[in-house]
Amino acid sequence: MSAAPLNNVSLEIVDRKAVVTFTREERLNALNGETFRELIALAHDLEEDDAVGLVILTGAGRAFVAGADITEYRDRTLLEYVAFQRLGRRLYDHLERFRKPVIAAVNGFALGGGFELVLVADIVIASDRAKLGLPEVKLGLLPGGGGTQRLTRLVGRNKAKELLMTGDFLTAAEARDLGIVNQVVAGDELMTATHALADRILAGAPLAVQMAKQLVNDGLDASLATAITQEMGMTATLYATDDAQEGIGAFIEKRSPLFVGK
Repeated sequence: MSAAPLNNVSLEIVDRKAVVTFTREERLNALNGETFRELIALAHDLEEDDAVGLVILTGAGRAFVAGADITEYRDRTLLEYVAFQRLGRRLYDHLERFRKPVIAAVNGFALGGGFELVLVADIVIASDRAKLGLPEVKLGLLPGGGGTQRLTRLVGRNKAKELLMTGDFLTAAEARDLGIVNQVVAGDELMTATHALADRILAGAPLAVQMAKQLVNDGLDASLATAITQEMGMTATLYATDDAQEGIGAFIEKRSPLFVGK
């Protein structure tokens, strides 16, 4: 793990869970270039750290992430704006293909780039007080980190157009009904519920969990036949691992398995 300072997020690792908390509370955790750079470096470190089994993203205060820091837009040149968008895409793309599971624990506002972070998470648990949306049209802009495309793949063409064209916010319950959010819980139960789900994921064999994520993501851009062929190949690969033999043996012997990620 690198010793690079973290000024916009905090990191806590407990029981193989890396909890990354956005800490620009006075700006509702709005994203700036420094935040993107910190997260890109941190994501690389966490992906390579064998002590980390998954990542939890959450925010301090009233917001998860309330979008980009608009106060910085007024003085940006076009080239600077494009560079900022590219930083964001680099982070979102990395998190989407991150080998380990990424859980978003949405404690409050998840808007613009914050909603785009939600869209790349593998699992989303939201406080009943959370609000989610892509309000960029109200600024004369559009999402620039994949929001238009990832939202459409989740909710369908017409609903995505409605949300993008109006900039309307979704409640946590509405986002759950659309398939964006997995669970909605009371605000004071958010992290308890998130850790409980994370522990259930970590009880599985690490390689199997990682390959499940990869198969679902890859399959979205492949034909059914191609995706099933990939599934068969990965299943065979897993069968040859120590963890698969441990899992099979533990089942037969009626004991808990001890997975090592090999």
